[in-house]
Amino acid sequence: MKKFLKISSVTILVIGIVSVVALLLFGRNNHSNLSGSVSEKIDQYLTNEKFQGTVLIAKEGEVLFTQGYGMAAPGLPNSPSTLYQIASLSKTFTAVAIMQLVEKDLLSLDNPISQYFSDFPNGETITISHLLSHSSGIPDYLTENAEFDYSKEWKPNDIVNTIRDSELKFTPGKSFSYSNTGYVMLGLIIEKVSGQSYANYIEQHIFEPSNMVNSMFTVPPGVPKAKGYVDGKVGPFIHNSAAYAAGDIISTIEDLELFDRALRNHVLISKETSELMSRTHAKKFPHQYGYGWYTQDVMGKQAVGHSGGYPSGFRHYVTRLNDEELTVIVLSNEMTINSKRINRHLTSIVLQQPIWIWQEKF
Repeated sequence: MKKFLKISSVTILVIGIVSVVALLLFGRNNHSNLSGSVSEKIDQYLTNEKFQGTVLIAKEGEVLFTQGYGMAAPGLPNSPSTLYQIASLSKTFTAVAIMQLVEKDLLSLDNPISQYFSDFPNGETITISHLLSHSSGIPDYLTENAEFDYSKEWKPNDIVNTIRDSELKFTPGKSFSYSNTGYVMLGLIIEKVSGQSYANYIEQHIFEPSNMVNSMFTVPPGVPKAKGYVDGKVGPFIHNSAAYAAGDIISTIEDLELFDRALRNHVLISKETSELMSRTHAKKFPHQYGYGWYTQDVMGKQAVGHSGGYPSGFRHYVTRLNDEELTVIVLSNEMTINSKRINRHLTSIVLQQPIWIWQEKF
């Protein structure tokens, strides 16, 4: 969610890990596994930084490195099977669901949202494409409502209604402004077009074909999951309805890798659709966004990625280098990593480039 997704320590951490792997892996003939020295370097770095969370690195369908650090909850160490609220990483799932419906000719990216929200202001000029790329101009309910109550149960339409009477931030399609509201509306469109609840659609059409057996929207009683921490203390309670299609999925790092693999193998959407999602459709310096992904450049290589965060203490980032089929996933349940120290460490030892380059790209 935007107000918690500014360039953060976890984002810098992901950039560093991508760079470690890229610098030490791309020059080798054998990309099928990480050498002991690379694994040790990554592990030592994360240990030294007192990183709390889980990291996974995969290449060409093979997991090269995955490990948990610190505690997920009292008495529960972080591990690759730990359940996390993945927050805005959910947006990619929502975008994939929309693109599945497009492939089935059940909707068009050019459809105005007035077809689904008959009385929404300016609905005739805002398209599904605008919602997907954060170029609708619809205000973000999380920034427009400083007093938004994360602790209570929300209905998606009630979330949309919090900004219904607000003016658009710009003419649709003319700029970029991250809007959780737009993705809540996409979830409602999925429901109206498919005839299923958003959760049921995602479970049937994304979780199941990806074999994501440990992903869900509500954790059953007694099943442990990660708690978010702020300054070493458990963060505030967030109700699992507070973001809906913009950020309510609960998953593990292992399942997120299966999702990534299903996308790369064109199990969920076609290659052409995946490429369309990875193209830039909206930008406002320094941001570039496709459909459900930030579009990026990592060491001169085309990439996509997404961040995710909750004020309860969760900080996540996914980076996918498309041509090399390299994916780095970082899930963290501690908000207060020293990003400046990590930034300096990665700049001087790994990246060997001015840090402003990375700030522009991410």
